[in-house]
Amino acid sequence: MGSNCVASTSIGCLFCCKGCSAEKVRNAFTFIPPQSSYTVEAESMEDTDNGKMVYLMEGLEGSELYRKAADASTVRWVTTRTGSRVPLVWLRREKLNPREAAATEPPLVLLHCHGNATDIGMMMGPYYELAKVLGVEVCGVEYSGYGASSGRPSSANTYADVEAAYEYLVSVGVPPKRIVAYGQSVGSGPATHLASKKQLGGAVLHSPLLSGIKVVDPKPDACCRPSCVWSCFDFYPNDRRVRQLLCPLFVMHGQRDDIIPFYHGFRLHKACPKQHRWPAYFPARAGHNDLVETDMRAYFSEVSSFLQDVRRIAEGQKVEPPSFDKPSQVRMVVKPAEAEPRQVEMAEVARLEGEEQPEVKVGPEDGRYEQLRKGNVMVPGGFADAA
Repeated sequence: MGSNCVASTSIGCLFCCKGCSAEKVRNAFTFIPPQSSYTVEAESMEDTDNGKMVYLMEGLEGSELYRKAADASTVRWVTTRTGSRVPLVWLRREKLNPREAAATEPPLVLLHCHGNATDIGMMMGPYYELAKVLGVEVCGVEYSGYGASSGRPSSANTYADVEAAYEYLVSVGVPPKRIVAYGQSVGSGPATHLASKKQLGGAVLHSPLLSGIKVVDPKPDACCRPSCVWSCFDFYPNDRRVRQLLCPLFVMHGQRDDIIPFYHGFRLHKACPKQHRWPAYFPARAGHNDLVETDMRAYFSEVSSFLQDVRRIAEGQKVEPPSFDKPSQVRMVVKPAEAEPRQVEMAEVARLEGEEQPEVKVGPEDGRYEQLRKGNVMVPGGFADAA
């Protein structure tokens, strides 16, 4: 029996183990809510919709970077169309860079959809780094069933979560063309959904997946693959939605990713319409959770270059996707950045390179994807051979 047939059989067994519930099978692939790393303290008894983040994990509370991030942020509660109450944490320019608070042009806002096995509390350090180095604001959206949110995790709920965050930003005056959806790992699902439905300035996909079921395909181009046999279970159809994008797309994916294989990012880049396809960044030595750490300067320079084009478009300038010698427009090897100091604060990057920070996981490192590719079904206490 071929590897695709074995993997497809294992998903059938998982379907039976989950009471023949397609939703439970999807959740078994995807969602791993950790113990909440934070709570939200209301600003006052009269205003319970606004608050501040308070860390519950000792490692975060003791980190200077995370303390700075909490001081530079505000937390706003929103209610989604599915009834969940979820917090948004927003790192604002007036607190991050007071000297720029009087700038005439509004800043870009990264609407960040985090990955698995984490929450917005654990992501505060990366949020602060993105904001300080790139000169943007960052709004992190929590998922239903994660962190301090109500509700339960599901793909449908993550769509409602990110839509509620987007509607809130627009309602308080952020121009849609200055909102950039940033989806990391599983977060690529809600980010791509939003980019195919709403007006945005751009979208960034960081270690993304083609779709939920395609993650477990052992041989993606052979017959009997799980994504074909069990297409009714599929979710986060990013490979279809990137064809419907309404804004520029920038894809990043490490070529050594052993959680979501590199070809996912490569094929998403190729599937994007040419008028929205910005050059991708595919570092050869990076994996799933270390794309930033492998080469921090290259990462920030690549993201900054894309955001600079988004700014120009938001200001009414005509900007075409940069072209390269290679027809695929892929930067497999990154040359030294030529960004202006305002675009990328290299002094800030140098400081970050020298600091040890709490490790943030954004993907399932329990081996579930690899085990399912091998035909092993996850059961309480471990894995069982489905073949």
